[in-house]
Amino acid sequence: MVAKDETYQHLFWNKGKVSNALSFTLLLVGLTATLQGAEPDAYLPPLVLSAAPWLLTAGLFGFAGGITNWLAVKMLFDRVPLLYGSGVIPNRFREIREKVKSLIMTHFFDEVYLERFFTEHGALLGGDLKEKLRDLLTSEEAEEAIEAELERLQQGPFGMMLKMAGTDILKTMVKDFMEGLIDRLGPAMEEKLRGEVLNIPALRGQVDKLLEVKLEELSPEVVKQMMEQVMREHLGWLIVWGNLFGGAIGLVSLALALYWNMPGVP
Repeated sequence: MVAKDETYQHLFWNKGKVSNALSFTLLLVGLTATLQGAEPDAYLPPLVLSAAPWLLTAGLFGFAGGITNWLAVKMLFDRVPLLYGSGVIPNRFREIREKVKSLIMTHFFDEVYLERFFTEHGALLGGDLKEKLRDLLTSEEAEEAIEAELERLQQGPFGMMLKMAGTDILKTMVKDFMEGLIDRLGPAMEEKLRGEVLNIPALRGQVDKLLEVKLEELSPEVVKQMMEQVMREHLGWLIVWGNLFGGAIGLVSLALALYWNMPGVP
């Protein structure tokens, strides 16, 4: 199943490369037709020769738009030599880790909230604590808390990156991280609850330490892979739309130039 999902995501990621290749092919055809238009022994069909300016313009503008967006995506995840500001995610991975930790501690392990939760769910010792915590994670209250925090973070230094990823995608990433945390922390919490009265401040301290250790495992490469995995499909579409809008702008530009009798434009 994992391999199937990875293959599916890989295909989505490649659609950006395919769209760039198509635009570049259109550019080459248009350029070849333009160069052969004046030759009597041109081997391209007359229809292609007559459409040479349109093919060249659509291919050139489309490829320019697609390759620019591709470079922007690459600069988001990788450091590119001589391009200042590239490698945003690897360069800021520590801040990303801290934001994830702050989000979890603020909205899921707030001291007042934990006291109210354990007061209202005094019978949870008779059931599966992990399942109850999972139910909490999928509740409307949790959804609203995550969305509110992500919207607040979008106003900060990471606003552009978070908006590009999308709230739904980042919300899924936070939930996946929380599910893993529940699996590791649930049994210890349940054992502690059975043995003594729960000490909320001590519990928060343990969770904080556990998060610190877990997040320390998130190296720049791991953070990059996590962000890339959840953003891959949408970033592929960014390249595709760059090709399409670039080609459309080129065609409109050429049409206006012909309408106003402006040879050589674009």
